[in-house]
Amino acid sequence: MTDDIRRMQVQLGKHAGQRAKLFSKIDDTNKCIAKINNSLLQIKWGVYGAIIFYIIAQVGIIEAIGLVV
Repeated sequence: MTDDIRRMQVQLGKHAGQRAKLFSKIDDTNKCIAKINNSLLQIKWGVYGAIIFYIIAQVGIIEAIGLVV
């Protein structure tokens, strides 16, 4: 009986170590996902800016502002 308890305690110790490693990897993965999200947001706003600049250039607002100033 004591051997069984000792083996279960060893297994619990191993499982605790594995859980700690798993949660560490989850934290690392969350940090990587946050970085990827920030990069995608930068790309999105860059594209929006390019589209707005193209529309303004086509409408001619830049020339109108140049004439006023």
